[in-house]
Amino acid sequence: MHLTILLFLAGLALIAKGGGYFVGASVAIAKHTRIPRIVIGTTIVSIATTSPESIVSTTASLAGKPGIAIGNAVGSAIANIGFILGMICIVRPIPVKREDFNVPSRSLLAAAALLTVLTVGLTLSRASGLVLLLLGLSYLFFDYFRHRRPPPHKTQEETEAEFSDPRMRTLRRAILFFILGLALVVVGSKLMIGSGVKIAQSLGVSPIFIGLTFIAFGTSLPELVTAIASVRRRVADLSLGNIVGAGLLNCTVVSGAAATICPLSMKRMTQIYNLPALLLIVAALIILARAGGRLSRLDGAILLALYVAYITGLILLRGY
Repeated sequence: MHLTILLFLAGLALIAKGGGYFVGASVAIAKHTRIPRIVIGTTIVSIATTSPESIVSTTASLAGKPGIAIGNAVGSAIANIGFILGMICIVRPIPVKREDFNVPSRSLLAAAALLTVLTVGLTLSRASGLVLLLLGLSYLFFDYFRHRRPPPHKTQEETEAEFSDPRMRTLRRAILFFILGLALVVVGSKLMIGSGVKIAQSLGVSPIFIGLTFIAFGTSLPELVTAIASVRRRVADLSLGNIVGAGLLNCTVVSGAAATICPLSMKRMTQIYNLPALLLIVAALIILARAGGRLSRLDGAILLALYVAYITGLILLRGY
């Protein structure tokens, strides 16, 4: 059992490190290719930070572990909004620009509602998964073209000054770190899935409970790292865009890709507890953000309280 726990923690560490490389390399690639900054948070960074969830869920689907696949995607979205965003708001209130927040947040709510509807039969079929996957990819293209602007001309000195990490100052090196991050996440995800199932069996709970809690939080570490960095640099609104975008991708691309590989089955409690919890916390985020034009410390406390209540319910239900 001790070895299993060590393997689980090793998987978490590899995913955290690999996810960190993903974030840094993705932002560097975006800068090298002159993608507008606003798109970085909602698309490039979101893609990078949800890569652990994507790989864990698809690997779990291939391994015949649908509980982990769907639990990881839903649990990560809830953890991102309730725990990570809630904590960030308590540390530093986040200003909300409605013109930038409305479309992504409403799209997230619609994606969560669609995922709920498509799994009424306790199965996310290949056809439904393909629909979610295509909708998620379509949103990424829509968001890019919605914000695309001609990039300003910059001198070589100004371009080099943008990269605080000297390892990312060339496009080639940024791509190499992107690949390295991918490799670390793949290895880490395999360790987490194997050890996660063993831990679930030893504790007498279902694999979906592990997916909704430990693995979901572990694969959310890149979002947590991004959020902490955003607060330190006083650009906490970047974290808001990343978390909303990541939640949308979890509900569409991550769940959809896993279901396209192999249909995902779930228990009734997942349908009547976990998915409604996701809808509730997304709706709460939208209401709180629109009410005051920013997410205050009180708003953060409310989101965090909702997450604590959700986890408490999971513990009482023992994942069933």
